[in-house]
Amino acid sequence: MFNHVFSLLFIAQCIQNLKTETWEKWSPPFINRTDLLCPSDHCTRDPALYVTTKNDCCTCWAEPSWKLYSLTYDLVLEYTRRGGTAQLIGDTTVANARFVHSKGFLSKLPDNVCEFVNLIEIEATNNKISSIGNISCLHILDTLDLSHNSIDSIGKDTFKHLPLLRVLRLTHNGITTVEPYALAGTTMSIFLADLSFNNMTEIDMSILIPENRFCQYDFSSNNIVKIVNEQNFKIDVDKIYHGGFVNLNSNDITQWFDFKDLGIDDISILGKVMQFGFSLQNMKWTCDCRMEPFLELSQDTLKRIWRDYYNVTCWDPPEYRGVSITDFFMEEDKLHLLVCNKSSADKCPKECYCFYQPKNRRTVVNCTGVGLLELPTYVPEGDNLTLLFDENDITKLEYREYFNRSSVIRLSNNKLNTISSNAIESIDSNAVFDLSDNNMNELPRDFQSFDPCITKLGKIKISCGCGDQWLVDWVKNKRAEKCKNTTEIICFIGDEYVSTIDLDLGNFCNDDSNLIFLNILFGIIIALLLGVFGVLYTFRYELFILKRRFINQKSTKIYPLFKYDVLISFDDNDAELRSWVMQKLAPYLKGACYKTFIPCRDGKFGDIREEALINNINSCKNYIVILCDKYHTEDTFWTTVEWKYIWHSFKQNKERQIIIINYHQLESSEIREEKLKAFIRVGTDIDFSNRKHHLFQDIHERLGSPILTNNGLKCANIKFTAKSLHSQEMFMLDI
Repeated sequence: MFNHVFSLLFIAQCIQNLKTETWEKWSPPFINRTDLLCPSDHCTRDPALYVTTKNDCCTCWAEPSWKLYSLTYDLVLEYTRRGGTAQLIGDTTVANARFVHSKGFLSKLPDNVCEFVNLIEIEATNNKISSIGNISCLHILDTLDLSHNSIDSIGKDTFKHLPLLRVLRLTHNGITTVEPYALAGTTMSIFLADLSFNNMTEIDMSILIPENRFCQYDFSSNNIVKIVNEQNFKIDVDKIYHGGFVNLNSNDITQWFDFKDLGIDDISILGKVMQFGFSLQNMKWTCDCRMEPFLELSQDTLKRIWRDYYNVTCWDPPEYRGVSITDFFMEEDKLHLLVCNKSSADKCPKECYCFYQPKNRRTVVNCTGVGLLELPTYVPEGDNLTLLFDENDITKLEYREYFNRSSVIRLSNNKLNTISSNAIESIDSNAVFDLSDNNMNELPRDFQSFDPCITKLGKIKISCGCGDQWLVDWVKNKRAEKCKNTTEIICFIGDEYVSTIDLDLGNFCNDDSNLIFLNILFGIIIALLLGVFGVLYTFRYELFILKRRFINQKSTKIYPLFKYDVLISFDDNDAELRSWVMQKLAPYLKGACYKTFIPCRDGKFGDIREEALINNINSCKNYIVILCDKYHTEDTFWTTVEWKYIWHSFKQNKERQIIIINYHQLESSEIREEKLKAFIRVGTDIDFSNRKHHLFQDIHERLGSPILTNNGLKCANIKFTAKSLHSQEMFMLDI
């Protein structure tokens, strides 16, 4: 008993001595743990950086006291079946229990492992374990080493309830999947995780950036081609991610990361919230535009977050193969060479070379010397375009939609002789615009919004006139004399060439203020005349009708050549109208000694209808046209023909009259035929609904005297009565 007590006292004294000399107690601020010792000779105590340096160092070098002083209890393994199942044998209550079994044929962890709740270390390397299983019962487990087994996946809850798990080694398994947050979480604090030499093809962002401090996560020598963000992980700018060292060497990643897809909208915050180191060696990196923004923003902090950064080299494009990314692109200030080429799928003209250059925030379309005859119809999308169209055979500067997205437009050494005003209007006045060495002989006035010291026209000779005062003012107001090497415009005026800088148009042009006044006056007169002629042309039929009405209103001259006094033209398909004409109007006119011709009544069977109609129209002195809604339409062909020849005869013979009876009270807007519409407009038509009941009397007055008044017949003194007009007989359906 005395010997046993003495041994314990001796061990305690040794521990005290070791602790005092080389080790000291360390309590991590991010986990509730008191059994860790940190080597004082490895971890610097800089007063200014004590917290950061101390904690970072101890995270990697600290060891639990039971391991440092071998205060452990080894359990015994007993196989229960040939398939690799086994169980542990030993005291289930003993502290600091440890289970070590290598190079066996375990297919899974022992069946009774949860009975040993004081297990602090499991080492079962070089076995045949295919799944870790449920080990959430081992709450104080510190170390788990299952390297060289057959594990293929790790779930997000596998280590969730192991708050003291500090070391995890799963190297040389067949792991293909590690679920998001499997190694990181608020309840976990894994200092060292080694998952190298496995078969992962992608890894989630949440695994790479835990909130708690760690020493190293090793994912080297997998088949990782990309980093994903399946859980929409976001960097919290209000937190500090103390981090550690992430080893991604010897994987298959080739393209640089899209930080927005990884939950980092602004990569400038990385240096503020993260204290990580990354190793990205032995991979075939494509050095292009995706890499530039990160390198540009991380120049000051790259050594801290990118361990062994000087060994990272390019694989593509071939001209940069083997080149150190930091030595060449950063230290030699060549980040502008990191570009992404654009293809025809990106609207790059097939003859040209297009690329996006993030260093200068621009997209370049280089079509120099490729034989273009005209400007490309389209170029890649994006703003701040640089268009290089020099040394081609372009003759016209035409409008293109991409001009307003361009900051540089170069068209020197072409054959430009025509410049569109629309093209100039679409170009920003602050754009670098080079049109030197072309064949221009005139400039649109839209150039006056440009600065001749920015817009490079070179030395050009153009024809000038007295109306080009704007050109002289533009050059002088913009002080172009200070940049004659950029733009100098030589005017050919009179018989000599004069620089616009020295040009005074007053020496070549007379005072033309009177001429300007006369030109304005002449323009006003022309405009008024055009307006008058337009009105006269629009109302030409109305004016003709009014003229005829007032000149020949009461003519009573007898023409013996006329066979009929009046021709009555109407739509004879309208039964009610036909009844009124035959039973009312025609009898009235006959009783007043007027000889009438009605085509549907008096036309002879067998005659050529149109020829007979022409002869009969020419044989009539006057015409009564009864206007209804279908008088001059496609459905009434013959009334349309009748009207054509009636108008022609009326126009040829000044003695003739046309009397329009508006049977359906049509408005002028309802009549398509312009001449009929004119009668309605001037008000010469007779309203069929004449409320004074003077319809027949008005017709009589318009017709004047009959042709044959002394033919031996005694004509009645006809007086129109309202009763005869509006009697029920008017509405008979047929004759």
